Amino acid sequence: MIYKVYKSTDSCNLIDEFFELKITKSALPFQSKVLPLGKHSMAYTYKGLHKITVGDKVFKGKELIVSGQIKKSYLLNVDEETHCKGILLHPTTLYKLTKLDVSTLNDKHIPLSVFSQSLHNILNPFFVKKMNGDNALKVLEDIIKKQPLTLNNHTKNVDKALAIINKKEGKISINNLLEQIPVSQKTLETKFKLMVGLTPKKYARLYRFGLLMRKCNEKELSFKDLIEMYNLHDSSHFFKEFRFFMNQSPKSYYKNESDFIKKYLKP
Repeated sequence: MIYKVYKSTDSCNLIDEFFELKITKSALPFQSKVLPLGKHSMAYTYKGLHKITVGDKVFKGKELIVSGQIKKSYLLNVDEETHCKGILLHPTTLYKLTKLDVSTLNDKHIPLSVFSQSLHNILNPFFVKKMNGDNALKVLEDIIKKQPLTLNNHTKNVDKALAIINKKEGKISINNLLEQIPVSQKTLETKFKLMVGLTPKKYARLYRFGLLMRKCNEKELSFKDLIEMYNLHDSSHFFKEFRFFMNQSPKSYYKNESDFIKKYLKP
């Protein structure tokens, strides 16, 4: 398995990263859990087929697909050699590009053309060229920056809320958030879900758990330290959160920890 990530440093903050994934014959059959990161993604599979299982639904990853918000971990299965490239977007970028309700994508991995034919027409030619690495990221950023983006007070407020949640590492209440965002709770929650796909509370919970998992994978801190750092009250709360997002116990997870998820969660 080869998994490479190219992080964006562009100040426009529309794309978080460009990635390349190859599953070689020696890694087959391949199966790994994938923890959602609170961001939409797009991936173009050039060779082979990705089978993505979310709950009791199975989606087929072939050519250019878009992935919505997933509240819990999901399974990626590959039975043949495969090669794909894709991007992780800033949480509001997909809305800014399409002005569509991104919550309709929740728990789905579907062809981009089904969600937005116009965006598919813009991005598909780029992926067909099979560009690589930092150069691919730069070209893609230039393409997206040239598109008309939906920017208004609501997008500014949601972006500000996201920045606050991220800075606080997900450890913030909705009341604390509203003290810094000049709108009603209903307005913030409605606009946040429209543009991000999740409510602020659910996004913060997912973001916090994602950081916790990175620390776990890096083996920097003990479970006890992590419980205290992420305000999880006690070990039972930690295990409850872990089971909720990963659908298994920490002991079971670390017994079968995959190289993919370690690389996928690497900062």
